[in-house]
Amino acid sequence: MHAFDPNDYRKRVLAAVERRGGIDHSDAFELYDIPLDDVGGLGDAEVRARIEEVWGFWQKQRDHPKYRVLAGLLVDEHAQLSAPLLDSGLRRIEAERVKHLRARRDSERYEMLDSAIERLVQRHGGIPAGKVPGLEDIGKLSGLDSAEVRARLRRHRVLDEAAAPAPARVSVQRRQQIRKLLAEYDRLLPGDPVPTLLALLGLDFTKARQSSEIHLRAEALRARTRELPPGRVRVVLDELLVHVSDLLEPGGSAIDAYLQAIVDDVTDLLRPKVRAAVLVEDRLVEGDHDFLIGEAITAGLDRPAAERVILALADELGTTVEGAEPPSGSARPEPVAPPISYTRTPAPDSTSRTNGPARKGADTTAGQSASASSRETSRADAGAGQAGSGGSGSGDRNSSDSGAAAGYRRSQPVPQTSAPSARPWEESLKAARAALRAGHPRAAAAHVAEAQRSVGGDSLGTTSVRPIAELVERVLAEAAVRWRGARSGCAAKRYVEALDHLEYLQRSASDVPNPETAGPTLDELTTRARTALAEADRMFEAAPAAPVADRMRALRAVFEVCADHADAAAALSVLPVDAPGQVTANRKPDGTVVIAWSPSTTEQAEYRVTRLQQDGSWRVVGRTRGTALEDGAAMVGPVPVYGVVASVSGRASEVTRSDGQARPQEATAAAPAEDPTPSGMPTVRDLAEHDGLLLFEWPTGITEVMVVARTDAPPADPDDTRADRKWKVTNTRYQIDGGAKLPLGLPRPCHLGVASCRREASGALTVAAGFAPGARIRLDR
Repeated sequence: MHAFDPNDYRKRVLAAVERRGGIDHSDAFELYDIPLDDVGGLGDAEVRARIEEVWGFWQKQRDHPKYRVLAGLLVDEHAQLSAPLLDSGLRRIEAERVKHLRARRDSERYEMLDSAIERLVQRHGGIPAGKVPGLEDIGKLSGLDSAEVRARLRRHRVLDEAAAPAPARVSVQRRQQIRKLLAEYDRLLPGDPVPTLLALLGLDFTKARQSSEIHLRAEALRARTRELPPGRVRVVLDELLVHVSDLLEPGGSAIDAYLQAIVDDVTDLLRPKVRAAVLVEDRLVEGDHDFLIGEAITAGLDRPAAERVILALADELGTTVEGAEPPSGSARPEPVAPPISYTRTPAPDSTSRTNGPARKGADTTAGQSASASSRETSRADAGAGQAGSGGSGSGDRNSSDSGAAAGYRRSQPVPQTSAPSARPWEESLKAARAALRAGHPRAAAAHVAEAQRSVGGDSLGTTSVRPIAELVERVLAEAAVRWRGARSGCAAKRYVEALDHLEYLQRSASDVPNPETAGPTLDELTTRARTALAEADRMFEAAPAAPVADRMRALRAVFEVCADHADAAAALSVLPVDAPGQVTANRKPDGTVVIAWSPSTTEQAEYRVTRLQQDGSWRVVGRTRGTALEDGAAMVGPVPVYGVVASVSGRASEVTRSDGQARPQEATAAAPAEDPTPSGMPTVRDLAEHDGLLLFEWPTGITEVMVVARTDAPPADPDDTRADRKWKVTNTRYQIDGGAKLPLGLPRPCHLGVASCRREASGALTVAAGFAPGARIRLDR
């Protein structure tokens, strides 16, 4: 049996179990990382040791930002999960059961792929090469990657055929940049989706050539953007307005190029979906056609353009659309559909926190620009209003409510009626898709069940219903995970975290009730979270600016209401901490040195005590919330010099020394003593630099690290006052970037130290007292 690797286990086991929907879709051997093939040769002692090792890892993961809910469930179920594995006889029986379970699960995963392969072999005598990407798309629906699909295809002959030419693309780099900016805009200011620059101005695809209206709305948005405080929202809007100025306002060929870019983006988005839909039957059935039209409209097209894109893709794939003719030289009549528009709707009452001046500014600007339907102007108003009422972080988080207060909502096109379907399951499948788009997966499940009953022996119906049924199952499984996260967040008063889960449930699973039948409903939990967050915002805004002690006390009170209030944590981190008073060091008869000091005037301070070594470096003795500490490691010789630092929520004071002197600069620059686990936290190891990234083995149970850079000498500790640069890196950002990005302006050569950090229950960040021996590196170039 291989050695247990925590990082590998997190990526290989926890990620897979989370993706499948939780521990109900796994087994004990996978969860405890015990290979089934090795069961016969393992003794009880080896298995027990592995179980204890994995159990300890689960306990450390209960504060992981992504897997905390799953880890909590695993710890709760540990006794039941491990019981069949501790005895050799029961373990063999359980292994046989799990083998059959995994075989059945694998057969279910490959069922849809095997059905498509069998049909293609019957029709073509093999697998046409052009169908392989489509088979990979079908495999993805069942959780199979490309390697697993191609391994399955080795059983059959692949027929060579000419590949279809790639469609022309317009300004790929700029399109990618615009998409990223629009996606970030949606994240910063949640609301109706903004897929295109036209939607940013409150216009749809049909009004792209109304140059005067575009210019008027762009000027109105620029005016509101200038009123925003400095921050990421303003930066994103400024960059988007540059693209508006270059692509929309000039009109003519510029707008033609951008409209073609939208069509190209939507075509790229829909191509794999169309390919998967027509793979088996070589035609696009009416239900899938309607669904894809809705996807194209959501991505920024109007209905006629969406129809043309779908028909062009069908023609590109050599297939037809049920009930429609492929595009030809003659003009095809376009279906009549009302354009996407923006209309004013009544504002919510209690959830909106936009103040009066922001609303007035929105109405005034809308009136002057003759564009009262612009949701983006109201979004900018929301950002400005939040800035006026207490901090940019809070404003960004609550901008969804602010946009609602401004009262603009996107009106959906009136759906066209169609003739009754010849297949009874198609209507149920349409209803299931509509329920999913409306955020009602339980209703969708009922429609899917009705469709499955109506399929009978229709192979097309079986193929069409299966992916929708699996999608409904995934949405319901995600809803269960979100409910667990929302309940745990509210229980711990982490209302910002809980609101993220609750808002997802309202958008995508509003008809899924609380699994705890006696617990509060979705609306009740959302109201509670928003009320607590509003009260925390009020307390934060009311916190006095001075004196420091009163402000610190008021900010700490905010955490009693909302434990993860970001603005309060940020404000608390910049408050100064007073140094301790006089420090004395006296030796007891047994040789132990007792260090005592007068307390800091800052309330609830924690004290870090260090000892001056003979080589001039400082070694951490310990931490305490009291005003005395014993040092048993200096039993002989003269009484050493000690330093005491007061810290509150990761912020440290100046050092007070027992000899009454300030810490010399050369002592600060000296290399610190090698403490393998500073502050008792797990540490990073195996540091290396590659292509502007700092690479290391991420410590178990740590969610953030502090990187400290210094050019003249190795940094003494994270509080080193002579450090040239300090920055934080989260484990999520590390995984996204493939390492810790080094700042562009970082001087070379330089010394780096990486300290582990721990997030307290109050939301404050506590940084380790020093660097481990393996947590340092010198960058020469």
